[in-house]
Amino acid sequence: MQNLQFKPQETPIGALRNALHAWRQRERWSMETLATVVVEHYYASGFDRVWLVEFQQPGRGSDAARVMKTNAERLGRWLDDQTKDCTLLPFNLLPVLLSALPADLRLQCAVELLLPVGLDVSLRAGEAVQASHASVLACLAKEAGEGLAAFALLADQMGPHELKQALVELEESSQAHFRALGHIRALLDVGD
Repeated sequence: MQNLQFKPQETPIGALRNALHAWRQRERWSMETLATVVVEHYYASGFDRVWLVEFQQPGRGSDAARVMKTNAERLGRWLDDQTKDCTLLPFNLLPVLLSALPADLRLQCAVELLLPVGLDVSLRAGEAVQASHASVLACLAKEAGEGLAAFALLADQMGPHELKQALVELEESSQAHFRALGHIRALLDVGD
């Protein structure tokens, strides 16, 4: 079997956490608002009929702010794989969170999750991909520039630290190029 050239930079939960954080920042939402949107998506999409996840729901006599806070704390615990290794995200919740994300962040996260195992990802025709062009371009420019700069610095010094740093930066650049390729493929599929 051929060695994969891409090495993951993040855990699967970390990749999902980063995508949710980017979405939250983009929308200027609190963690409570993000959790509410995810919970609403869980029930609206019918995921609750496939597997049960215990979310709090506002109802008569319940404090809506407390419900939002409880769901935000639960989601935060599930996504925290940096300070603990128990009570992590239930695997069955992965499709819920991915499908709740906007198309560009869903694509980016899915690429990060599946590229290390040799799978490519693209959006199906009809998905809103035009809005993601700017974010894909910004990521590509940033990562390609950092990769090129790290490689250029090897001309001055080529020690183990510099070589490892250049390798990391070039792998991140490669990942950004794969995302751009996936974006172009998705646009071509929409055009067909």
